[in-house]
Amino acid sequence: MKRVIGTLAVFLMIFSLLLPQSVQAASKVKVKYKGVTRSYSKKKTCVYINGKKVDLSTAPIFVKSGAYMGPLSRVFTGSELNVQYKKSGKKITLTYNGHKLTLKDGTTKAIVDGKTVKKALSSSPMKSAKYANNRSSNWIVPLKSVCARLGLNYQMKDGTIYISSRAAAPKAGPTVQKPAAQPAAQPAAQPAAPPTGQVVLVLDAGHGGVDSGARGNNLLEKNMTLAIVLGAKKYFDKDSRFKVLYTRVMDTYPSLDDRCKLANNNNAELFICVHINSASAKATGTETLYNNSRVDKTRRFNIDSKDLALAMQRVARNSTGFPDRKLVNRTGLRVLNKTNMPACLIEYGFISNKTEARLMNSNTARYGRELYQGIVNYLIAKGRIK
Repeated sequence: MKRVIGTLAVFLMIFSLLLPQSVQAASKVKVKYKGVTRSYSKKKTCVYINGKKVDLSTAPIFVKSGAYMGPLSRVFTGSELNVQYKKSGKKITLTYNGHKLTLKDGTTKAIVDGKTVKKALSSSPMKSAKYANNRSSNWIVPLKSVCARLGLNYQMKDGTIYISSRAAAPKAGPTVQKPAAQPAAQPAAQPAAPPTGQVVLVLDAGHGGVDSGARGNNLLEKNMTLAIVLGAKKYFDKDSRFKVLYTRVMDTYPSLDDRCKLANNNNAELFICVHINSASAKATGTETLYNNSRVDKTRRFNIDSKDLALAMQRVARNSTGFPDRKLVNRTGLRVLNKTNMPACLIEYGFISNKTEARLMNSNTARYGRELYQGIVNYLIAKGRIK
């Protein structure tokens, strides 16, 4: 009898040790690429497309190099998004709403609207791979990067991914609570919850008029910043959820104090400034500036300057494809020091760098469109708009 009990105890111990591993293994996604099978985590077996649940149990979403990867055919071309799909060898071309994206197996470089962009897919390339339980090959892509390049809306709420062709809240799926307000960190005069009216936003095209800003490679910063802002204005003008105030829409020079007053006097919720950097001819990359000493003082609802800067840095860097110089804390800039709301200043790239100057100058309209879409996506994720 003792021997039976002892044997049973050993069996139960072994079973208890194996059970967590089995559960963990079930949450993994096995993918075979170029003859090598690897396991990936954060498995997701569905996605919501325009509010409709799409089952991905046979070809799940997983995380690789920080990017959520999913099957292109099921997510983009097998849904209501109306994304046009064309295959040519190991290249895939996606066309949607005037945007054209050509991807190649195994690389993050892509052709975006006719322009070659390095690291267009952020941290992970497209792969022609097979799921362990599926014999056919799948084109597996980083979902967020593809959405950004095609102008689609991408959100993640409570661990669920939502993709839509319109800036609207999901119509299906689990109920999602808006982020809780943070009244303790807000100025006393601030309301405790987001308003229900239009978002009042200030877009500032740096320099202008007598102030040309940086010069380099036969280009002027003031012209490029204005072109980017006007590119965004084209889309904001059609979006009734926003009341956008522009510090300038032509080659004029409002003073730095006037720019701050425009935002403060109109109780703007966000202040976003567009600039182009300059240094040596070898300097390269995208960075976004914010004032860390003003983060708590200017927090509005669940948004602060650092959080806004992080979001805009991702938007700008995805647009340019330039190296990531990340965030820079700058306390001496008037537009970041005298504005009473979350504020940041985007430096898209270096006008002093011949390659970056050329690419920026030829893509200002796209940068503006993607800035608009990035702001929309950010405010949807924050629960400020639907």
